[in-house]
Amino acid sequence: MPPRSSATLSEALFQDHHLAVLRFARRRLGEDAAAWDVVSETFLVVWRSWEKQPADAAEVLPWLYAIAGNAVRNRRRSQARAVRLTAKLSMTGSAATADSTAGVDVVADKAIRRDQAVRVLERLSEDDREILTLAVWEGLDVAGLATALSVSPAAAKVRLHRARRRLQALVEGPVPADVSPSSSALGRSR
Repeated sequence: MPPRSSATLSEALFQDHHLAVLRFARRRLGEDAAAWDVVSETFLVVWRSWEKQPADAAEVLPWLYAIAGNAVRNRRRSQARAVRLTAKLSMTGSAATADSTAGVDVVADKAIRRDQAVRVLERLSEDDREILTLAVWEGLDVAGLATALSVSPAAAKVRLHRARRRLQALVEGPVPADVSPSSSALGRSR
């Protein structure tokens, strides 16, 4: 936790980067309320682990993206558990309780299917999607990717190259009319 005298530093960090973290979360979750929750969770983790903040200013945003990425993955796991619970409850006749979580998938699916690029991204592995969106949407360079993914710069460069190559193969090949997000998230292609 930052010392009391550093309260202004943590406020400045929030002011400087909360919109970038919000955009990061919004692109992955598709809804504002969930994205703002991720921003809150991210800066709570930052507050609790203040001493782990990178000394180099260029590494701060990738570090925040890594924390936000963990929060997004936690949220998705929670949503998946809710969907499984909903299915289980509907099988046992408790459909009234299940209706409260049924809309989560509908909203996420509508957000994911905005355009052709997103459908192609869905066909990539989660790792490929993550590195490509960090590089393109968030504008991270190889060093930033390495920090955000907790890998060496060489590994980040190789992963980015391979992900771009797989993306290019998908773009040049035929695109199926209907791509289910759940079908692409199950397997990891390497």
